[in-house]
Amino acid sequence: MSVDSYLELFTTLFGWTFYGILWDVLLATGIVFLPFLGILIDNWREPAEGGEFGTVTGLLLRRMELQLFIALLVVVLAGQPAALTPLNASALGFTPPPTLIDATPARATVAAPQSTYGTTGFTGSAGTVNIPIWWYAVLSMSAGFNHAVIEGLPTASDMRTYEQQARLATVADPRLRQEVSDFFSECYIPARSKYQAERPATAPINALLTTYGRDDSDWMGSHVYRNTPGYYDTIRPAAQVTGWTYSAARDTEYDAAAPPTSGKPYCKEWWEDSIIGLRKKLIIAADATSTGFSSLVVAVAPALASEQQTDAVAKTVLSNSPPSWSNNDLINHNAGSTGLLNAAESTLKGGLAAGGAVVASALFSVTMTAVLQGLPMVQALLLLGMYALLPMVVVLSRYSVAMMVTGAMAIFTVKFWSVLWYLALWVDQNLIQSMYPDVNIFLQIFANPGEHDSKRMLLNMITTSLYLGLPLLWSGMMAWAGVKVGRSIDAATNPLKTPTQDAGRHGGSVGKSVIAKGIRHSYVGSLKSLKDKGTMSSPSDQITQFDQKPSDLSVSDGEKTS
Repeated sequence: MSVDSYLELFTTLFGWTFYGILWDVLLATGIVFLPFLGILIDNWREPAEGGEFGTVTGLLLRRMELQLFIALLVVVLAGQPAALTPLNASALGFTPPPTLIDATPARATVAAPQSTYGTTGFTGSAGTVNIPIWWYAVLSMSAGFNHAVIEGLPTASDMRTYEQQARLATVADPRLRQEVSDFFSECYIPARSKYQAERPATAPINALLTTYGRDDSDWMGSHVYRNTPGYYDTIRPAAQVTGWTYSAARDTEYDAAAPPTSGKPYCKEWWEDSIIGLRKKLIIAADATSTGFSSLVVAVAPALASEQQTDAVAKTVLSNSPPSWSNNDLINHNAGSTGLLNAAESTLKGGLAAGGAVVASALFSVTMTAVLQGLPMVQALLLLGMYALLPMVVVLSRYSVAMMVTGAMAIFTVKFWSVLWYLALWVDQNLIQSMYPDVNIFLQIFANPGEHDSKRMLLNMITTSLYLGLPLLWSGMMAWAGVKVGRSIDAATNPLKTPTQDAGRHGGSVGKSVIAKGIRHSYVGSLKSLKDKGTMSSPSDQITQFDQKPSDLSVSDGEKTS
């Protein structure tokens, strides 16, 4: 039997374990027998109040037999845990949906949970739990139905995994951070200053901008600076770079007889070297902080050239760990002024940044990561509570068939949330692809801050509303349907009660008629006796007056009249 989350592997077992404990308590205290006593009392009280007699007794016995039979059937099917339908821990399993990181995830079981559930928490669950036949059928049907629907739905791309992993890719090594800042100051700033001053519009440069984007010149690894003569191929840092050996052909400013410990590479080789180049180091840092991120970029954008894929990784890391100016000619903290003016400027910038961070956090706090991780846990814990409290519902409903149907619909409703979340995931992925049709732009912008923050935040809020709104809508619809089903079952059982109720009403009418006739004969006899004694001249008027309103006479009225 399949479940829908790691946690549900254990909450399912514990929920039905609590069910068995509560049922045993109700059985030991005799509470489970009270509904049967209620059936007997109701079938005695109703005819006694209606004044039924004769053949009505047989109908009442038939109704009582039917109600007792239905109650016993409910106890057998939905009340008493049955050894015929054991829930084995070895039969439970959860297979996570495939992701870009793990295309074939391992199936999680109670023995190998693939999580900390069951190892440091939720320990001690029973290996086998007996559950009632009806609820076992409901669980099996719900699990099979959910997975059949999910298998039938189109496959959803896993763009959100890229977003989550991209936020983790950063530079953790402070020495690498310093090297990035040095390259920014020694190579990128001079090259960009030259480019902005000259504004070249040659055919090779236009071809590079067409291939790599019009904003290619706005980042450190620009192909314009790397492939255009006079830029990275001629610019060198002012100081030696650790890790680069001295080269007599390149480092001509040093005495070859007394070479320095390190050399000063050209910016092009400093960036592009396949072993100690800065881009290579950034890719290694990305995979160290966000496992397999470079492979994830390839999976997201397989159509892009390898050069563009590696550039995307480097851009993501630089966005999360932006370089800072390292020239000492500026004032401390990169400030352009001193004194009170500098303090006011810093305060204003800090306030604006804090305000933007607060707004961004408020918008993103209701979005994807926490919601996606928390919803399956909420579902698993709700199911645990439903399973544990079912014995009370079974008994308090007086073993009603309508309760069985309504309870089954409630469990199915909560289990079906998994299908709705997959549907929301599919919608989310298609919205992402529609809003970012250019995969290169997606890699650069979607997971990185910038001018498109509002679009991404809007997308997150819309998608989150689907994850929360679809289950609420579905639960409301099923609640309405559950009420209708319960009423329909009650209506279906009404014909079984109607003959007895009609018989009781007719029996009461017949009884009243017979009593009224008996009172009339007694009354007429008394009048005749008075006439014979000479105390009444004409009793016919009195008899006529008695016959005018026979329906107004009750047993007590007749007794008083007589």
